[in-house]
Amino acid sequence: MDWLSFFERIIGHVAWPLAAVILVSLLRKEIKALLPFVKRLKAGPVEAEFEREVKELRATTEVQPQLVAPAEGLSPEKQMLLQLVQVNPRSAILEAWRSVEAAALRVVSSRGIFVPPREASSPLAVIRALTKDSVLSPEEVSLFHELRSLRNQAAHADDFLPTLDAALNYVELAGRLRATLERAAQ
Repeated sequence: MDWLSFFERIIGHVAWPLAAVILVSLLRKEIKALLPFVKRLKAGPVEAEFEREVKELRATTEVQPQLVAPAEGLSPEKQMLLQLVQVNPRSAILEAWRSVEAAALRVVSSRGIFVPPREASSPLAVIRALTKDSVLSPEEVSLFHELRSLRNQAAHADDFLPTLDAALNYVELAGRLRATLERAAQ
């Protein structure tokens, strides 16, 4: 191997790592600005995204207190969810969502709102019917969709493990929406 081939191979192997180092050094300030948004990288971007979205959703509902009334006291279901958050945050999120779906179905049933029988088990069809009947405000419908989206992340993302804080926030938001739906069912 002559010197020219040797340098060609060295440059070929060093070019991409060197380009990456240069790029990171040029974008150092921008990367530092993004780091507060990423709390955990163990399970990939989905987990960090979940926590950020739950915090944004929580901030939205606190800015608009009329959106959902605070949950009254600690019901047995709420106590169970809070215990479940400590043991398995992912399961607590799924169970909190299940209670929102069940409350939405009770509203449909108690008010006699028509949902096509083939779509009765679809949360989207149920919320569409509740929206059409003006049972929920646009903000509450938006919260329903956001919670559903976050639940789907928790249910379908591999190796998903939210923080306790994110799971508690989700359970609280779901509990508030469930309480709103239960009042509408009366």
